[in-house]
Amino acid sequence: MLGGFSQGAALAGYVTSAEIPKEIPAEYRSYVPQPMPPEVANHVAAVTLFGTPSPEFLQPNGAPPVRIGPLYAPKTLELCADGDTICNGSPAGGPPIAHASYGVNGMTDQAADFAASHL
Repeated sequence: MLGGFSQGAALAGYVTSAEIPKEIPAEYRSYVPQPMPPEVANHVAAVTLFGTPSPEFLQPNGAPPVRIGPLYAPKTLELCADGDTICNGSPAGGPPIAHASYGVNGMTDQAADFAASHL
């Protein structure tokens, strides 16, 4: 099981990608989280991500988009709360109260059910 919230969701997304994003200049590639080796995917039952920063949020902040790789996409659940401008495609800005709602809005239960169904 792998999961993350906000920046942690972005990190989990980067390590489950198939490659380092092409948008990363060569001189910065050593600072980017490396994708996990392909053989690790068979040991990850599910991935649940809460409030994953959208490309619209990441790009103005100098970060590449999060792209879940093909080995993980079928077993990944990405959740974005209503009104969460970090993950809903709104331009970069401060996090709204919705970004702090995952622990109380039922989405953690949804993620737990998803993960359990993949065991």
